[in-house]
Amino acid sequence: MEVLFFEPVYKDYIWGGTRLKDYLKKNVQTPTVAESWEISSNEDGISKIRNPAMRNITLKELFENKDERINIFGTKTENMEKFPLLIKFIDAKNNLSVQVHPNNEYAKKYEKDTGKTEMWYIIDCDPNAQIICGLKENIKQKNVEEIIRNNQIKENLNYVNIQKGDVVYIPAGTIHAILGNTLICEIQQNSNLTYRVYDWDRVGKDGRPRSLHIDKAIDVIDVNAKSVIKHSKDQENMQLIKTQFFNVQKLKIEEKYNDVSSKESFFAINVIEGTGRIETIEHQYEVKKGDTFLIPAKLGNYCIKGNLEILKTSID
Repeated sequence: MEVLFFEPVYKDYIWGGTRLKDYLKKNVQTPTVAESWEISSNEDGISKIRNPAMRNITLKELFENKDERINIFGTKTENMEKFPLLIKFIDAKNNLSVQVHPNNEYAKKYEKDTGKTEMWYIIDCDPNAQIICGLKENIKQKNVEEIIRNNQIKENLNYVNIQKGDVVYIPAGTIHAILGNTLICEIQQNSNLTYRVYDWDRVGKDGRPRSLHIDKAIDVIDVNAKSVIKHSKDQENMQLIKTQFFNVQKLKIEEKYNDVSSKESFFAINVIEGTGRIETIEHQYEVKKGDTFLIPAKLGNYCIKGNLEILKTSID
């Protein structure tokens, strides 16, 4: 049983920049890149294992192996149809579209997919950086369609100031956007369903306006969805988010962190600062800022040594 590492899947959207390469030291071969899908079995970008003994086996293939699923991913995944999470780094050099994601019920009925609830951890951002999180407080559900169809969405968005170390929880149904000069780690349900509401009147790489999804967005926007914003910059160890879809902790490691795997769930770990190494009974692995790895459910005891900050994700 080994700690599992994966080859990132890079996505070069029009709003991407150079922070994944410059700040997280990702092995990017293009001038810019928008996203690095770190752990994914989604059909739009499937991770391959890079451990030598299992090289090029995909996460999807591994999860579909019923004989190994519980050993690697835990008892809570036994009856799941697919790997439950998608974990990525996102570099928003420019604004993302104003968008919304459906919940499980809508996604299953109309898209034959799961919904998309997500969490952002702000790894880095420029001074005075902002995000969009929901609509202004005075907006009622009955007014949403009129605002969107009359092209009044821009002036009714809720802008929130952010800083490094902030945590933003975006439940399905929340209208939102990551704005420019922001680097985040996103932990989300395993879905790539996005309904664009507004795209800043810009065009895509083909010179045409990118598609909007107005009717579906109106269907799923929920003004009562409760987003959460936390400030974790000055706290070394804390529970960031605990939901029905994922639990995320932030840990600051000084010298060493001893832990034992859980038979119920894998642990997905993102290194967001520093360097160190993982030690198990049989193996050692060097890790650094920008690395992501998976602790199998039946790995047993392991130790992370060094000086680093990590996000540790499991499923509930």
